[in-house]
Parts: sequence; C-alpha cells; structure tokens
Amino acid sequence: MTITRTLLSLLTLLAAGAASAAEPAPDWTESGNVSLVSDYLFRGVSQTQAKPTVQATLDFTHASGWYVGVFGSGVSHAAYNNGGGAEIDLYGGYRAPLADGTLDAGIVTYWYPGAHYLASGKDIKYHTQDAKLAWNMGAFNVTGWVTLSKYWFGFTVDPFSGQRVDTRGSAYAEVNWNPELAPGLVLNLHAGHQSVRKLGMYNFYDLKAGVTKTVGNWAFAAAAVYNSGDESRNGTPLWVFYNADGSGKYVAQKRVLLTVTRNF
Repeated sequence: MTITRTLLSLLTLLAAGAASAAEPAPDWTESGNVSLVSDYLFRGVSQTQAKPTVQATLDFTHASGWYVGVFGSGVSHAAYNNGGGAEIDLYGGYRAPLADGTLDAGIVTYWYPGAHYLASGKDIKYHTQDAKLAWNMGAFNVTGWVTLSKYWFGFTVDPFSGQRVDTRGSAYAEVNWNPELAPGLVLNLHAGHQSVRKLGMYNFYDLKAGVTKTVGNWAFAAAAVYNSGDESRNGTPLWVFYNADGSGKYVAQKRVLLTVTRNF
C-alpha cells in the first residue's frame, strides 16, 4: 500500500511538471531598472549641469517582436526653461530577426512637462519625436535617428541672425560595441555624430569609453565621455545653458560618468 501511494505521488508530480513545462511562454515580458547617475549625458551633452540625478526605465516586449516602454529622468531647468525639471520618454517599435542579427525600427517621444520659451513671439516647446532604425549583431550596434517634430529639442533660433528656423530632419548616427571582457564585465565603446538641420553651428560628435560590472541585479559603470560641441563662436555662446539668474554653464567637453543601476 505504501509503495502504491509513493508511485502515485511520483506520477502526480511528474504529470504536474510535464503540464507546467508544456505551458507556453507569456506573450509579454517586462523588465526595468532604476539608476543613480553622476550626470545625465544625452549624446555627450549634460542635461543636469554636471549634477547627479535619478533615472528609471520600464520596458515591455511581446513575443512577436513588438515593444513599448517609458524612461524618466531629472533634468536641469537651465537646459529646459520653465519646466518641472523632468524628462519623460515614451518609446515603441518592432525588432525583426535577421540571419546575422536583429533589425530594430521604432519611435521615441521626449517630453519635458511645462518646459517652453518665447522666440520671435512664438511659444516654443522642447518636446521632440525621433524615428530610429538600428541593426544589432551580438555586441555590435549601428543606429540612425531622424527628428520628426518641427523642433529638435527646442533648437530653432539662429544665434547669429536671430531668425527662427525649422530643425525637423536633424539626424544622429551612432556606433556601439559592448563586448564581454570577462564574466560580468563589459567594455562600453560608443561614437556618434549629431547634425542639426539649418543650425550647423550646433553640430557635434561624441565619444565614450568605459566598463560595466554586473553583480547579481546590480550594475556599476564608469566611463570617459567627450563631446565636441563649441562653447562659443566669434563671441556668440553656443553649447551653454543659462540659469534663471543669468549664469551659464558649458555643457559639452570632457566628462567622467559614474552609474549605479538596480535591475528588476
């Protein structure tokens, strides 16, 4: 009797295990993280006047390849005048498998609640929408971005003529390589070039070299970052963000970036 009951119990456990293994994977999977950064560098330009801030990401991916997500970060009032000091990005797209990698096409909207300024009597918002097309192959990535909205992050005034222009169509191209050097240790290399349509004085290239160490759900990163954007030209300020009191800070140049991330 005891042997029979034991066999029945084992059969029940095996059947339950088989049923569980047969269950299909969920259509949607989610991931996210929270980070503390020493500086918010977007394409090598400081968005926080070289001060630390907290960032968070929440991402949802469908088994078919579709994905959506949201990213949030603190930003400087000098970078985005009259705003609430926040950036909220909404993004989505589709990843299609290729024989030698993955093709990723998507759209991201950068939103700066309340941020605006007046230019030639017109109220200018900083909100920007970019389309992207990326090719990923293992640790290697190439991505191109094109601005769909009328203004590229509020850039619309020619600093030399004072005329307002349409910066739709501004483009950014980047190459990234993140090979694993050892278990849990990744090398981070990046190079990019920004072209601001009709405002070429703001064009720049940016470089980054660093490492990321992962320990469980934690990631620790350090990087050296360089942005070639000019502080001024012929006495006219360019990549300088001004505070309400009139003081300004050069937001390009060389920087060290430190990041601590908790993944979940």
